[in-house]
Amino acid sequence: MRARGRRVGLAVSLGVAGSVLACGVAAAQMSAEVRGGLMVGNHTSTAAGLDWVPELSYEIRVARQLRPEVALTAGFVRTAFGCEEGFCRGSEPTVTGNHATLGAEWSWAWLWGRAGALYGTTRVGTAGEAPEAGFGLEAGAGIRIRFGRLRVRPGVSWRRLSADTPSRADHAVAVGVDLGIGLEFD
Repeated sequence: MRARGRRVGLAVSLGVAGSVLACGVAAAQMSAEVRGGLMVGNHTSTAAGLDWVPELSYEIRVARQLRPEVALTAGFVRTAFGCEEGFCRGSEPTVTGNHATLGAEWSWAWLWGRAGALYGTTRVGTAGEAPEAGFGLEAGAGIRIRFGRLRVRPGVSWRRLSADTPSRADHAVAVGVDLGIGLEFD
């Protein structure tokens, strides 16, 4: 079942990325971005509340400009945060989510904002039931600094992730600070 979830996530990621590359006008600008940062969060099944145990999270996205201030984005996000309270006490596992994402991004002057949908799995540690794939939401905002075709974009992120298993309906919420490095192509 776990391998099936990974295959579905990979298929969704490839389909979303292909859709972004295919849409838009011929003169639209393409860009790619890699972001990394630290996230904290909570997972409902751990009964821990918001745990301040940061872990490294990252994302890889492609974007296609639809208008000068609006872009369609797609990619892969890995969300991770630690857990040491509630039922995590003693084992201190890492909560990890792997998701395909599809969304929109707005930019104005030095500011940017993003909202989108997620699809993938979220797991607490390595033991227990295999996670089921599900939908989530994400949002982010920050500033952008341009150096020709290179963009440096510090920001903040929020994600609400499905964390269902065959026996439970759960979710996780994560917030973080991150830094993106992007490159414009056309």
